Amino acid sequence: MKKSVISIFVLFLFVACSGMPDYEVDNWEILIDPNFDQEKVVSYYKDKVSKVKPWSQEEIDIYAELQEALKDAGNNKAVDGKRARLSGFIVPVDTEKDKVNKFLFFPTQAACIHVPASPANQTIYVETKADEGVILEDAYEEVTVYGKLILQEAKVATGTASYIINDGICRVYPK
Repeated sequence: MKKSVISIFVLFLFVACSGMPDYEVDNWEILIDPNFDQEKVVSYYKDKVSKVKPWSQEEIDIYAELQEALKDAGNNKAVDGKRARLSGFIVPVDTEKDKVNKFLFFPTQAACIHVPASPANQTIYVETKADEGVILEDAYEEVTVYGKLILQEAKVATGTASYIINDGICRVYPK
């Protein structure tokens, strides 16, 4: 009997201490409202752009319309307040000493420099915990961010995000 109680206790302790925390948001597609057809919207504006002169004011205006159309539409309200673990790439917004502690976070490296910018529902504004930022020399590497995802618009000079993570933790895992 005593062995059974000890075995159950050890098993319980092992299960309680061994698991990684669950993350309800672990891929970028979850950020898009499943009822929103983003490809249809983007396709509509791509067609409009194809009919105007490249680099013209008209093209710039169409891209601005696209950004506005995507700004609020397509946000998945179900992820608000959920624990997230996402990997992607950053565009620094602010640094402290040798670390980037505020940044826009994107699913792909091309999204960081692509015109038009990534849709807001595929962009997260991150503020890290003290000393948890990304070292400047690693700012171009793939980064994994951990934190609580909040559905809230954030506008900075380099873009607009539909989501924010405050007190995020960042890790760069070498390939």
